[in-house]
Amino acid sequence: MKRFMLSALLGVFLVPVSAFAQFENTPNDQLVREWYTRFLGRPADAGSAIWVDILKGGQSPDTVLSQILASTEYYVRGGSTARGFVERLYTDLTGRPPGPRETEFWVNQVYRRDRQDVAYSMLRRYQQNYGTGSPGAYPSDPYDYRRPYYRPYRR
Repeated sequence: MKRFMLSALLGVFLVPVSAFAQFENTPNDQLVREWYTRFLGRPADAGSAIWVDILKGGQSPDTVLSQILASTEYYVRGGSTARGFVERLYTDLTGRPPGPRETEFWVNQVYRRDRQDVAYSMLRRYQQNYGTGSPGAYPSDPYDYRRPYYRPYRR
């Protein structure tokens, strides 16, 4: 019985430590931590390790970021409305609020498609217009922090 109690107590103390030990200082970890801080307004937690694993598995940063931006947590930060989501997403990505026509266009997209598709489309459109230049072009380093939406936006 004493061995069981000792094992149980050690397990209680070791589980939280092992959950936080998943964070390393790799480019994927840094990228996810930066996204959490910038877009969700909080530090990354142990649950964010899944995004790091998905990046390590070969998923593109744009796809992973669009999934984070489509989350309920991000949607709530935008006021839990399509218009609020669009305005927050557009401002977070471009550094300026959307104009009336841009808002209308993207709100209509939210009603027609799911949030992840809209977030991905907005990321790609912004990248094409302001980022790396040509559609689908990536810098030689996929973790290049010079890409506009990877840099923290200073409000």
